[in-house]
Amino acid sequence: MKCPKCGSEDLEIVSDVKGKGASFWKICMCGICGLSGAGKTQTTHYWVCKQCGHKFKA
Repeated sequence: MKCPKCGSEDLEIVSDVKGKGASFWKICMCGICGLSGAGKTQTTHYWVCKQCGHKFKA
């Protein structure tokens, strides 16, 4: 795989996690069994070129 901007093959894959996990108070109020869906997160994976810093998805 090559960077679409500069053509370098020196790439790194990065995972970016956004959102909230289950808070302490949700665990206390809902209990462990009631936590399904309590923490909503979204993970995005993308490549970063180590030469020019360009971020892109494969």
